[in-house]
Amino acid sequence: MEIVESFGENLSELIFDNDLTPKAFADETKIDRSVIYKYLRKEILPTLPNLVLIADYFKCSIDFILGLSENQNITLKPTPPFSERFRHLLKDKNLTRYKFRQEIHFAKQSVDDWYNGKRFPTVDNLIKLAKYFNCTLDELLGRET
Repeated sequence: MEIVESFGENLSELIFDNDLTPKAFADETKIDRSVIYKYLRKEILPTLPNLVLIADYFKCSIDFILGLSENQNITLKPTPPFSERFRHLLKDKNLTRYKFRQEIHFAKQSVDDWYNGKRFPTVDNLIKLAKYFNCTLDELLGRET
């Protein structure tokens, strides 16, 4: 099943299980209602900030909400800025940005922007990064203890 479908289904179930309406969920999370409906219609995936916001709201793992894991609950810690976490992962693997780009085939501008905190990876790229670093998305983002 595609990630966008899994995400839409899991979000719908979480909203329903928590006795919310999409409108109430949008109001509580401050995510535009039209965006919530696009998620529920399985049209788009969230941005990284919205993905973390949704997972934090429901106190569940990002891997679960995207349908990559059956494990819904994890012990969460505050999510650090992605750039901070990305720099840490590169350092732990003793990788330069150049070597990393050569191995994973991401554009220089994307890697530099992530490294410098100018933008976030897409959900698809997060999944590729988690596979590369051999970790869960929650570990990748520094949310899991």
